[in-house]
Amino acid sequence: MMAVAGLFIFGIACKHEAAPPATVYFPQVKQIIQANCISCHSPGGQGLPVILTTDENIVALSASIKAAVIDPINPRNRRMPLGSELSDADKTVIQKWFDKGGTATD
Repeated sequence: MMAVAGLFIFGIACKHEAAPPATVYFPQVKQIIQANCISCHSPGGQGLPVILTTDENIVALSASIKAAVIDPINPRNRRMPLGSELSDADKTVIQKWFDKGGTATD
């Protein structure tokens, strides 16, 4: 009886905890875009032809978004948002989202 009780206690103590869920970055990316980009990159805005109002547009432009906020500036790549810069934390979220594939379901 003691052996059975000991095995039962041992079994409880040795439970494997589930791995934490993977971080999903797309909702954070959408918030960053909403706060920093939509004022220009929406229909009728100064940032035309780039529109960032739909998930599909954001995903389709993932490389351009990363380039505009993280990559070095060059003649084809202006820093966004104009006249400003995202925080390092926001840049990290965008980089990690892009590295995971830049999808809406990362």
